[in-house]
Amino acid sequence: MFWPFCLLGGYLLGSVSPSYVLGKVLRGIDIREHGTRNAGTVNTYKVLGLGPAVLTAIFDLGKGLLVMFLCHLAGGSPLAVHLAGLAAVLGHVFPFYLKFRGGQGVATATAIMLYYLVVFYSKGWLPPSSLLLLAVCVFSFDYIGRKGEMVALVVLPLLAVFVLIFSPLSSSVYFILSVIGYILFINIWNICHQRLLPLASLKEKGVIGWRLYARPFAFILIIYYLQAEKRSTLTLIGSIALFFLLLDLVRLFSKKINIFFFDKVKQIYRKKEYRKFSSITIFLFAYFLTVLLFEKGIAVLAVSYLTFGDFFSKFYGLQFGRTRIFEKTLEGSLAHLSACLVAGYILLRYISVPIPAYLLGALMASLSEALPLGIDDNFSVSLLSASTMYVFRLF
Repeated sequence: MFWPFCLLGGYLLGSVSPSYVLGKVLRGIDIREHGTRNAGTVNTYKVLGLGPAVLTAIFDLGKGLLVMFLCHLAGGSPLAVHLAGLAAVLGHVFPFYLKFRGGQGVATATAIMLYYLVVFYSKGWLPPSSLLLLAVCVFSFDYIGRKGEMVALVVLPLLAVFVLIFSPLSSSVYFILSVIGYILFINIWNICHQRLLPLASLKEKGVIGWRLYARPFAFILIIYYLQAEKRSTLTLIGSIALFFLLLDLVRLFSKKINIFFFDKVKQIYRKKEYRKFSSITIFLFAYFLTVLLFEKGIAVLAVSYLTFGDFFSKFYGLQFGRTRIFEKTLEGSLAHLSACLVAGYILLRYISVPIPAYLLGALMASLSEALPLGIDDNFSVSLLSASTMYVFRLF
């Protein structure tokens, strides 16, 4: 009989909407009919001002935690306490007295998520370095995207990955993942609904969409190398690279075949690759040489920088690039560095590379991508970053 009271109490407290009440009291309006039509803190600020927005934020952040605390005091189990908090989110989204049309519950859910983060940190389940990296990503992608939704789109999945990697499997892990999943769902909904990420025309930018989005799948080769010997990994990568090399050679030595690819099959090669080797071939041979020349730990980090750094730099550079740096943008290069730091940090749990070497390698990879070195960055990024880490290891 205890569970229904926890759920009902959470729902009733969560359904109290300060933004709606303040809108009626201060201006005689239904805030859901103004601004973004959402009974939340941001819309309250836009419609009613700072003071009402602060009150709304405090109450919406606190009501989920309050009902969880009361449920805990009453002797509720951890599951009952968590469900009471989720019931408060549900009450915020579907208040019965407002025809089940409330806010999105993000503030209430965020407070619950932060509560679990404090618990995880206090128990040593999340190392300080992971929280520091999350903070770096928050500042980095806030500068790049200038929208909170764009920050959450990167940071929330990363937080979920850290929880799964560092925390022992327990009910608390499922609890925090459920909250992260809800906030991420609402975040993606807002991005799509408000068109906060109008994808730039990749064709106009000289980028082929499927090639860009397929690039992160090269991480499968990294996973394979972590489990396999160098010889078998080189055989696999070399076979794939040789296939694309032969395709390029046939295309470049036969004008008719080259014209066929560029006139009839336009979504394979870019225009600037008409008389050159494709970036796919260069990318794969850089992979091959990096694995061939360097020890496993250094090679794994270097090719992960090439894989994820390249994707993030192109994607965010195309969408949000504002400040030009030679042929690149500051925003794209910052996304490149952030991706390198994240990928390397996760991989450090499975390889043995000193932290300073990992940091220097990430920095060199990003500089190789940003600076006009006269070498295709698909080739230079992994080799130069691996060389930097190797030289550091010598000293």
